[in-house]
Amino acid sequence: MEQTAAQPREAVSGRLFAVGAIGGLAGGLGMAMWQMIYSASRGDGFWTPLNVCMASFVYRADARMMVGDMMMHPGMSMNEPVQASHLVVGAALHFAFSAVVGIAFALVLWELSRAGLGGVLGNYVGYVAASIAGGAILYFVMWSLVLPWANAEFKELALKGPFFVAHLVYGLAFGLLAFPLLGRSTRATKV
Repeated sequence: MEQTAAQPREAVSGRLFAVGAIGGLAGGLGMAMWQMIYSASRGDGFWTPLNVCMASFVYRADARMMVGDMMMHPGMSMNEPVQASHLVVGAALHFAFSAVVGIAFALVLWELSRAGLGGVLGNYVGYVAASIAGGAILYFVMWSLVLPWANAEFKELALKGPFFVAHLVYGLAFGLLAFPLLGRSTRATKV
């Protein structure tokens, strides 16, 4: 344990990283399922979020072509034929991003807990609510900062409302799994 002038510093354990990654994968699964069910309900195809949207981070020409086609044919379905390479790449990217974001969530929530929010984050409801709030923040970061820089074509294809709900689902699934994996008490911790 490292000692600072203000308070003792506790080192971050590898277990916290593992719980974050596992919680992130659960969040990513929930998010993907929401997006795929929503996409299928609109007639855009069940696999479209992975086959087209996430794969467009790598297969840029396909994304540009789809945006162009949609502008020429408003109301056109995004239900493209499933391509195994696109589906695998899309799923791999989605779940890799999900695990990394889950680690970030776990670290931020751990640090907030240490900074005086242990009473709120020390119980299941508080931890899950904070995770959902993290999902909302993640949406705004993705929509405003990451997508315009990393994949402007995807931003053209994504619908704001369902994309926002998907991030809330991510936070919900993350919190529901990460809290029990961390072995926290279901009662508020005493400050």
